[in-house]
Amino acid sequence: MEHGMATREEKFLRKLFSEFYSKCRLTVRQPEKREFGFGGWEKKIEFRHIGVKGEQELRAKLVSDAPLYVSHSVAYFEFPDARPMVRKNWLSADLVFDLDAESHSCGKFTCEKCLEKVKAEARQLIDDFLLSDFGLSKGEISVNFSGSRGYHVHVVSDAVAKLDREARREIADYVTGTGLQFDRLFWNDGKKFFGPKPTQGGFGGKFARAFTSRLEEEEFALSVSRKLRDPQEKAKLKSAIQTGNWDNIGIVSREKKLQEKFDTMKLTLAGRIDANVTADTSKLIRMPNSLHGGSGFLAASVPDLEKFDPMRDAPAFGEEKLKIKATEAIPALRIKEFDFGPLASGDVRELAMHSAVYLLCK
Repeated sequence: MEHGMATREEKFLRKLFSEFYSKCRLTVRQPEKREFGFGGWEKKIEFRHIGVKGEQELRAKLVSDAPLYVSHSVAYFEFPDARPMVRKNWLSADLVFDLDAESHSCGKFTCEKCLEKVKAEARQLIDDFLLSDFGLSKGEISVNFSGSRGYHVHVVSDAVAKLDREARREIADYVTGTGLQFDRLFWNDGKKFFGPKPTQGGFGGKFARAFTSRLEEEEFALSVSRKLRDPQEKAKLKSAIQTGNWDNIGIVSREKKLQEKFDTMKLTLAGRIDANVTADTSKLIRMPNSLHGGSGFLAASVPDLEKFDPMRDAPAFGEEKLKIKATEAIPALRIKEFDFGPLASGDVRELAMHSAVYLLCK
């Protein structure tokens, strides 16, 4: 719905949010060391430098202020409410990765296809980078839905707690493949052309494994070399790649062809994160299990990413009925087990509270 809405709608939502915060489970680690930020529709962080003595005071503020957006610092401070920033006395910080669904024709009503894609990207970040490349344990990683169209992945570990901005920027650059060049992974010694093995760590191993796997796709294999139509030639190439010998690709302009494949595949192998969020040692990020003012959904903790369905698991409100009037065209939507829409501007419908709140927030 339009955000030029009358104040009675906003008051209604803030009352709902206040009631929610009076009863909800708060899950912030060491809230007394965090800086908090509250916001509304005009600005998601209108007020910051907010400090609390503990969970009880945090709940009281949430109930009284009923913010539409709640954020807290990734950092832990000695004096979270001090200003300027240097007076807060930075102690350490979680390492956070922010993933959002890409812009798509679905617009502000993010479609399920986009939500599935960004969930797959979150899985890739965790499995291919945090666990595999960085050697973190699952217990050091937590995930929450952003409340709208993405995921936040938090790393709480002594291994990253004291990292400065430069070190965090290096991590972000590694994940996104920034600066990764073909000639860093492949080389020619004058006799043979060598490249990464599938058993290697890092991007080299990722590329070798993905390339070998995609050779099973006929279109991909033939785009590398027509000779790969022959199963024996394909098996020979796979065997050579296992040893790092990429010389056994009997094609003209071999290096140019592999460079093209590398440039294309790097985009899918790299993580699509907001690098600035990861690098920022004092970034304010959505508070896990808080309400998102753009959807009325929870920024829900996600214990099992594979099974999580944001349109089913993130709505915060129940099935009480509320009559709403659409102020713009609304596509067909599914929230929990309920399908509704499409709606034309001016249509009046009685919807379950979770669906009505979703539209009011939009």
